[in-house]
Amino acid sequence: MSRLPPLPLPSARGARPARFLASLAFMVMVVGIASRHLDFISSATMYAAVVASLVLGLAALALVSVTVRDVWREGRHGANSAFGTLLLIIAAFSPLIGGVAAYLAYPALDSVSTDTDDPPAAPAGFTQMALPVDLRASPDDAATLQEDAYPNLTTQAADLSTVEAYALARQTIDDLGWTIRLAEEPDTEAASGRIEAEARSMLLGTQEDVVVRIRPGDVGSRIDVRSLSRVAMPDLGENARHVGDFLTRFAEVSRRQATN
Repeated sequence: MSRLPPLPLPSARGARPARFLASLAFMVMVVGIASRHLDFISSATMYAAVVASLVLGLAALALVSVTVRDVWREGRHGANSAFGTLLLIIAAFSPLIGGVAAYLAYPALDSVSTDTDDPPAAPAGFTQMALPVDLRASPDDAATLQEDAYPNLTTQAADLSTVEAYALARQTIDDLGWTIRLAEEPDTEAASGRIEAEARSMLLGTQEDVVVRIRPGDVGSRIDVRSLSRVAMPDLGENARHVGDFLTRFAEVSRRQATN
């Protein structure tokens, strides 16, 4: 009597629901961040979408661990599906992975200014969204951390009147594509000026407030820039990027103006 062939092993458990949850986590993350960049949702809603994506990713990770166990111990089918699911989970976790990497690479600041002793005042009514855990450096250490990490972000002296420096600063902000919220032009060439603008984070599309202050100097004008986060958390280098972008573009605009 001939023996029947062995029945094929069933597929590994959890493969399909894990793939579904991982795909959903990735979609929620992408749609949330893209919607913030396009101003369809608020920053708070975007953060909620990222958290939801992480929760879905963790659920998918728990299920795919069952799949991997069945494949490893019992030789069931599902290895390719588990590998694809793991890639989707990593993609869904990319904001968290990038945030941790930036947190380790940059000082834990939520404000950067070219003048750490007397920074430009924050915009009127400025508030920060508080988080349950405060990971920022203490205020006593902030100035030293900034000077060590960003030694080139200092007050800029220009051989220009405050009126001329203000005009170049405004042109700089327009070139950077920032949104001007307040513009106080100097009344005279010896008066001070101030511009408040809104810049965007490259990664998440969140807003940072940027303040440009123009004051008379011993010779010409002194230009200071400050960028502040609207969330009470380490800025992951974004505020320094805004200040550096302004200083670089201001120098370019000044050179272009001088040659005309």
